[in-house]
Order: sequence, then C-alpha cells, then structure tokens
Amino acid sequence: MAKAAPRPVFAGIDMARTPDRAVIETALEADLQLLSERSDVKEKIELKRRLLPKYLPHVKTYREAGEHYPNELLVYCVIWLLDVEDIEPALELADFAIEQQQHLPERFKRDLPTWVAETVHDWAERQYKANQSASPYFEQVLEAVESERWLVTNVIVRTKLYRLAALYAERNSELESAAQWLEKAQAVNPEKAGVKTWLNKLRAKL
Repeated sequence: MAKAAPRPVFAGIDMARTPDRAVIETALEADLQLLSERSDVKEKIELKRRLLPKYLPHVKTYREAGEHYPNELLVYCVIWLLDVEDIEPALELADFAIEQQQHLPERFKRDLPTWVAETVHDWAERQYKANQSASPYFEQVLEAVESERWLVTNVIVRTKLYRLAALYAERNSELESAAQWLEKAQAVNPEKAGVKTWLNKLRAKL
C-alpha cells in the first residue's frame, strides 16, 4: 500500500501569519519529526525546501522586532538554507544568528560559526571541483573568520578554508595570494596542514 501523506500540522492555521510562539514551536517540533522519519537525503532536502517559506516570515518578524532569545527556529532556518544550497540568504541569516550567539541543536556537537564555515567550505569545494565559482560567498566566510567576527578556533576547519582559498587563487593565476593562504594554513596547523611541498612549488614560481 502507498504510504499516506502526513497530515499538515495545524492545517487550519495560516502558519506564515500566526504570531503565537508556542504554536510555531510546536509546528517546528512536528516538522522536525517528519524530517527524522525520512532516510533519503534528496527527500529530506526537498521537504526542507518546502518548509522554509512556512517559517522564514517568523524569523523576519523576530529580527524586525529586535528580539533576542534562544531561537531554535532561527537556527534551523540557517541549517535548512545551507542544506538546500540557498547560500546568499543562508549567510545573511547566519551572520545575524552568530551575532546573537545562537547555538546549534545539541546533536551537532559544534558551535554555530564553525559549523557554518565548514558547511560553506564543503559547498565551495564542490563548486571548485565542478569548475564553478563560489564567489562572493566563500570570500564572505573567509572575511568573517579572518576578522574574527565569526570566532572559528577549530584548526582543521581553518586549514580547510585556507587550502581551498589557495586552490581558487592558484586556478586564477594569483600565485602570490595562493602562497599567502598556504602560509596561513601552515601557521595555524604546522604539523598536519600538508602544504609544504605545494607551498615550495608556488614559491619557486614567484
């Protein structure tokens, strides 16, 4: 038998308009349960894509009201936007959430700046391998990390960011810039950056 479609939570309520925080949080909990019941990654991503228009208006209202409290919905919208690779609004919202020092759900075992930086790195790396550009979003993340607006202390994540920045610079024939990124990778992770040979080759070309 075909699996019945899940009944929409609060079907009689316009979720984009209700101001009731308890209703919104209960609906989010139910939708997170729906997501957890799915094992297919593509199906999960498509569901997240459908859920975002339902919840983003509430995040907008929260921001416009100047409120500040632990906001699980805000954080999940950041996560879902990145999962569906809607990078521009994801970074804009992530910047706000990080400024508010919001926290990821406990299962992530990471702080929000580190997770966002690594997730954008992974997306940008896929773009690189597909011979596509990750601009300006990858550069925005690099700037946020370098300026310490996003406090990312994880050396593995920082090394990955610098190595990828070097790859993009080298592909664009910006050899001096590539060498500088590799030097940063070496400085932050002297034992395991794995860039010595690459850096020496670049220096020889300069």
